Amino acid sequence: MIEKCTMTSKGFIILIFTMIILITDSTSHSAPDIQFNKPQPPSILKIIQAEKNNAVIQNISELINGIDQTYADLYANLQKGNKLVIFFDPAHGLLPNGQWQGGEATRRSSCTNLPEEYYSILISRKLYALLSKNSFIDVQSTDDYMSVLKGESDVYKNIPFTTTVDMAHRAGAFIIISEHLNNISVLYKADGTVNLPGIHVTRNGYGWKILRYVKDTYEGFLTLYNKLDASGFSQAYALKLKKTLVEKGLKPNDWSFGAVGDSRFCYFIDFPVSIIYESGFISNPEEEKKLRDPEYIAKIVDAQYSALLGTINEMFGVDISGSTVKKSGDPSSERIELLKLARLAVYYVKSGDSGSGIRVIREIEKKYAQSRYVDQIAYFTTVKNSLAKSNRYYATAKNLKKRKKYSAARRYLYLARRALKRAPIFAALHEQYYKELKGSPDISSASLKTDEELVPRNKSNFSSAVVKAPMTRSIILPIEQSQSIEKAIELALAPDGETLKKLVKSFKNAKIISRNKIAVYSAKKKRRLFRWGKTVRTVNFGTGIYIVKLDKHCTVISARYANSVPLNPHQHQNQQYLKNSFFANDTKERSL
Repeated sequence: MIEKCTMTSKGFIILIFTMIILITDSTSHSAPDIQFNKPQPPSILKIIQAEKNNAVIQNISELINGIDQTYADLYANLQKGNKLVIFFDPAHGLLPNGQWQGGEATRRSSCTNLPEEYYSILISRKLYALLSKNSFIDVQSTDDYMSVLKGESDVYKNIPFTTTVDMAHRAGAFIIISEHLNNISVLYKADGTVNLPGIHVTRNGYGWKILRYVKDTYEGFLTLYNKLDASGFSQAYALKLKKTLVEKGLKPNDWSFGAVGDSRFCYFIDFPVSIIYESGFISNPEEEKKLRDPEYIAKIVDAQYSALLGTINEMFGVDISGSTVKKSGDPSSERIELLKLARLAVYYVKSGDSGSGIRVIREIEKKYAQSRYVDQIAYFTTVKNSLAKSNRYYATAKNLKKRKKYSAARRYLYLARRALKRAPIFAALHEQYYKELKGSPDISSASLKTDEELVPRNKSNFSSAVVKAPMTRSIILPIEQSQSIEKAIELALAPDGETLKKLVKSFKNAKIISRNKIAVYSAKKKRRLFRWGKTVRTVNFGTGIYIVKLDKHCTVISARYANSVPLNPHQHQNQQYLKNSFFANDTKERSL
C-alpha cells in the first residue's frame, strides 16, 4: 500500500511538472491579441495563421489595419472631418556638400546649366497651390520643403526614400507624389553637346569613352507608377494623367507612351501607392524653354490635379472635387484585398524571408490569375520566379559548403545573387548573400572564379600608349546624316588617295558570305533535312556606326551595325577617335 502510494505520488509529480512545461511552452508561443478594424478575407487570415513569429504577426496586422483605415474607410473618414493626406516627396535637394543632387552632383544640369530642382520647384509650387485649395486634402512633407512649396524658401535638403516612406506612414498618407524632370543620363550625355541627334563621344558608368549614335532628341512627359501597387490605383492614375496631358496638347515620351511601370523606380517599396512625375526633358533646349512658360506649367499641374481626383473617384468611389464629399460607389473588396496581399508579399521579401514571400504570391495567383487584375499581379509573378530560382542556387551553395567544395559554393552564391533582379525589393537578400560570400573565410578565399569572370565587365586599359593597329583589326566606321561613304572612310581611316579609292570600292560592293544550315524538305524521307549552305548578304551603309573587318586585300569580310561601341584602341581601329588607323600616315598625331 505504501509502495503504491509512493508510485502514485511520483506519477503525480511528473504529471504536474509536464503540465507546467506545456503551459509555459504554450504561453511563450501564444499568438498576440490581434484586433482588426474590419473583418478580413480568408486569404489574409490564412497567412496570419501560418505565421509563427509573434512580432511579424503584429507588424503585418498593423499593415492591414493601416490599409483599411486609409483606403477601405476613405469615405467614412472624410465624413468625420478627416482629410485625405498627400505626402509631397522632396525631389532630390541639397546634399551635405552644398551641391544640388539634380545638378552638379549628378552632372544632370539643364541646357542652361540649371539644376533639376529649379524646375521641380516651379511645378511643385503650382501643384501645391491647387491641392491646398481643396478643403478635403492635406499636403504634408518635410518642414523645409513645405516652406519651399509655400514660396517662403528656395532651399531644401535631400532625404532618403526610406525617410519619405516613414514620414508618409506616420502622416497616414493616401499617396506619395514626387515632382521630377527628366534628363539624358550621364551614361548617354554627349561631351560638349546638348541632347542633339548624331554620333557623339559619351561616357559609361566607369568613365570609359563610348561612341554612340543618338537617333532622336529626348522629349515628352513620363509618369512612373509603382509596380508594387497591386490595387491598380497608381497605374490607373498614370494612364489617366497621360490621357489628360495629351488632350491638353503635351507630348508623351516614347517609352510606354508616357506611363511607365518599372521596378527600377520602385524606391517607395514600403508605400506602393506612389507616383513620380517626369514632366519633360531639361536636356532638350526646346522643352526647357517650354518649362519656363507659366501657361505650360499650368497645363501640367491642372492635369496632375484633375487626374488624381478623377482616379480617386473611379477607384474608391469618393468625389472630393466639389464643396462637399460625395459617395459615388464602394471601393472594390478585391482591390483592397490585393493591396493587402501584395503589401504582405513585399514585407516578407524585403525582410529576406523569400519562402513566405513566395507563399503569399502564390496565394495572389491562386485567386486572381484569371481575373481582371492580371496586369497588377504580373510583376509579382516575376518576383516569385526570381526568388524560386535564387533559392535553388542558394540551397545548392549551402550543400556544397557542407561538403567543403568552397569554390563551387562560391559560384552558386554568386548565381543566387544574379538570379535576383536589381530591384530595391531584393536588397535584403542581396545583402544576405553578399555577407555569406565575404563573411565565410573558406568561401571568400576560394579562387575558382573571380568576380570579373562571373560577371564580365569587358574592361580594357584604354589609357596605355596608342600604336598603329594591324590591318585586320576591326574598324569603327561612323557615318553621319547625309555623309557620303567616301567621306566617312576618309575620316575613319585617313588613307592616301589610291587606298581611299580601293576602300570605297570595297565598301560599296560589300557582300558578306556566311555558311549556315539550310532546311530542305525531303519527299522521300517525308521530313526536313538540314545541310550546310552559303548565304550572301549585301551591306548597305546608312547613317550610324558600323564595325567592319577587312582581309589583307582590303575586301570587306564582315560588317555589323552598332548603336554604341567602346573606344578601345586595342580592340578597334579608327583615326578620327583612336588615332591608330593602319592606313594613316605614320607621321600623324597619335596621342589620345
